[in-house]
Amino acid sequence: MRIIRRMRRTGGTFVTLMLFALLASPATAQTVAPLRTASAADLAAGKRVFDGQCAWCHGTNGTGGTGAMLQRPTLRHAASDQSLVDLIRGGIPGTEMPAFALGLTEHTAWQTAAYVRSLGRTAAKTAAGDARKGEAIYQSAGCASCHIIAGRGGALGPDLTSIGAMRGTSHLRESIVTPAAAHPPGYLVIRATTNAGREVRGIRINEDVFWVHIRDASGTAHVLQKSDLARLDRELEGTLMPSYASRLSASELDDLVGYLASLRGTR
Repeated sequence: MRIIRRMRRTGGTFVTLMLFALLASPATAQTVAPLRTASAADLAAGKRVFDGQCAWCHGTNGTGGTGAMLQRPTLRHAASDQSLVDLIRGGIPGTEMPAFALGLTEHTAWQTAAYVRSLGRTAAKTAAGDARKGEAIYQSAGCASCHIIAGRGGALGPDLTSIGAMRGTSHLRESIVTPAAAHPPGYLVIRATTNAGREVRGIRINEDVFWVHIRDASGTAHVLQKSDLARLDRELEGTLMPSYASRLSASELDDLVGYLASLRGTR
């Protein structure tokens, strides 16, 4: 009471705001019912949403694809029930995971989260290959010249440190066999032709109104002024990664996919 009397001396508005912050915050904190309490009907409803909107990226039954494999007890971006519901409704900014807040009610989002959480109780299929042999293939094939794992390697391609936690085995296999079909975001291939006829093709590092920065297949960075260019073509489905469909045997491909699927470290 003495604290309140002291605050009153500073003005009624301040007192009102402080009391609202102190008394209202705990009551308005957002919470969700535990996902483990979902009924069979709730899980069925969540599965319908998942199959219609989520399986495109995360695969049927959460086996993984362009999105992460969900058949695991702990999800990297959603350790708690509340965070999983929030992730489904709000997405993950800066990633391919979109927000579904406008398309899902709070209850439907909760049902979907409950179904996703139930996938963590499903025994995940392990990659068919031998991860130890796959690591040796990764090194002998020269993959480290373009990709980083745990801080080591080249930066021409995506960082693979946590690729096994972000992509399913089917997507990993497709990326190796048909890399143009599994084009990673943020690695746009562009071809620049100067007025003098010199051609530079590579990954776009940066671009503004006047300049474009390109890293070619050798890792060399080029800074080009657009006024010096005759053409600047963006290859939306282009890639600098070669296909290994004919370079690896079926068993070697299994082993390499097994190794990549095992990479779940944090960056």
